[in-house]
Amino acid sequence: MWPGAKLLRWGLVVLVAGGLLYGLLGRSTSRQAAVLLPDLVLETEGGQPKNLRALVGRPVVLNTWATWCAPCRREMPLLLEEAARQEGVQFVFVNMGEGPEAIRIFLDEVKLGSIPNLLLDKRAQLSEVLQVQGLPTTLFFDAKGQLVGRHLGEINRKELAGYLGRLE
Repeated sequence: MWPGAKLLRWGLVVLVAGGLLYGLLGRSTSRQAAVLLPDLVLETEGGQPKNLRALVGRPVVLNTWATWCAPCRREMPLLLEEAARQEGVQFVFVNMGEGPEAIRIFLDEVKLGSIPNLLLDKRAQLSEVLQVQGLPTTLFFDAKGQLVGRHLGEINRKELAGYLGRLE
């Protein structure tokens, strides 16, 4: 047997035991703070300010998207359809980093007409505030403004129904 093998085994035992001890004792026992709809002012397509905190009071589905994002383009018709069907839930569509002209070109191109509750986040502030790390990301907030679900990537009908069920 190699002369350092015994020392290596003891080192591994100490490392594993230390990791287990840290896992048991080093964990925080406090609950993680709730993620809330941020106190953040974005713009409507017409340039009017809109604070996201003003949405508290009804459940919110907040979809972040961009015109250049292929999965965003594919999921948009489903989200618009569901937004029209859901009376008690506010659907908000936040365009990340683009202006009204790019959105108008997109809407004409895909023949969607208009997007209700469209907000512009020209500086992509939500990326930092709500940890939006890719597009599309759809966030689900209850009536108190607390985050209850997050979906990264294109959402399908079944997944959307599951998240909406959490809002009831």
